[in-house]
Amino acid sequence: GPPPGDDDFTVIQDTIFTPVCTVCHAGAQAPLGLRLDEGASYAMLVDIASVEIPGVPRVDPGDPDNSYLVQKVAGTAAVGGQMPLGGPPLSTEQITLIRQWIAAGAAPPPATLAAPATLVASAPAAGETMTGMPEELLAVFSRPLDPNLLLETTVTLSAAGGDGGFDEGNEVPIAVRLRAGGPRGASIRVSVVGRLPPDAYELRLHGSGPAMLADLGGQPIDGDGDGSTGGDAVVRFRITGDQQ
Repeated sequence: GPPPGDDDFTVIQDTIFTPVCTVCHAGAQAPLGLRLDEGASYAMLVDIASVEIPGVPRVDPGDPDNSYLVQKVAGTAAVGGQMPLGGPPLSTEQITLIRQWIAAGAAPPPATLAAPATLVASAPAAGETMTGMPEELLAVFSRPLDPNLLLETTVTLSAAGGDGGFDEGNEVPIAVRLRAGGPRGASIRVSVVGRLPPDAYELRLHGSGPAMLADLGGQPIDGDGDGSTGGDAVVRFRITGDQQ
């Protein structure tokens, strides 16, 4: 394959995450929602709370000892086994590289700084079927977004109206509350107001039209993932049982 890049995170991606971790941690079905495939890994790690111990971030910039990623690969985490699970542990040099990157501030790869923000992961995942509604929906972007643009016109949730489609004109808008997730604001947390009955649902994150999401520099999101700004990011999922 191509030689690794010259920044620490790209080296970690090319020599650890991609060849070792993405055996399991890739795609919408990644364990605990942690995707480590290229393009998603940075946004899924930095300032994101771990699932096993929510009080400990997966990566705490400047503090490798308080970063759950380090604890898991070093085998010192209070919950679960050492990663990679079932495989040989990372070498001392590999763990040192991860610690070094975090201690220096967990800088993103250069490509992340240049490209428009894209949706890299969501919970629920697109196409997922659930028996009950989680307390929050989560949308994770590749770079921080402007929290002032989290509005009822830029992030919308709707029910299909019982027919499973979203083009029939009988869709039902769902009231939500919005907040930025993580100190860097690269994720959006969506709380539902009230209960959701069994139906198909669509979470739409607007990147075009009169109101749209944008990064901290004012650049609109690349919602449709075509490499340029504009377009909506859409996550459709289904609930088969009443919210508990």
